Amino acid sequence: MKSYYLAALSCITALVIAWYAWPFPRLDVSTVPARTELQGYDRDEFGGWQPNGACTTREAIMENQASEAFADCRPQSGTLYDPYAGEMISATSPIEVDHIFPLSAAFDMGAAQWDQDTKIRFANDPLNLVATSRKLNQEKSDSLPSEWLPPANRCDYSRRLAEIARKYELPLPRADVRAMRRQCRFDF
Repeated sequence: MKSYYLAALSCITALVIAWYAWPFPRLDVSTVPARTELQGYDRDEFGGWQPNGACTTREAIMENQASEAFADCRPQSGTLYDPYAGEMISATSPIEVDHIFPLSAAFDMGAAQWDQDTKIRFANDPLNLVATSRKLNQEKSDSLPSEWLPPANRCDYSRRLAEIARKYELPLPRADVRAMRRQCRFDF
């Protein structure tokens, strides 16, 4: 009995050591100590939804995630894959398009210095956009990963956020990078 207890305790200890010793994935993003909220953020500086073919970027993102083609850039029926929830939702339910790297966070992290064309390009970049339920989008608001993570696909979300940060040379606060790396610790 005593040897089983010691064996179990040894296994648990080895697992705990492995958990903390396992290397974190590299996200290759520059970091800053913390997010400093700058004065002067104006959503209008990032422009509205730009044309994308016959539709707007917003409508194109929604259609790309939908199970059926839209008619006149609007869903008529079918479902849409919500990567934040990790499930299909009705294409006619309240859906919003979220900026994975929130516009106000981007402003705080360096976009305040960008020209308006770059801000508009960032706000309409399909890499930075995902259709999700209104509930999850409102829950996220302008939060970064240390404050909010989606209920599903957290590693994919973290990797995509890192890709956006690299593409636009935006740093992320260290606490957010730590949270992102934890999501991908055992993702192969």
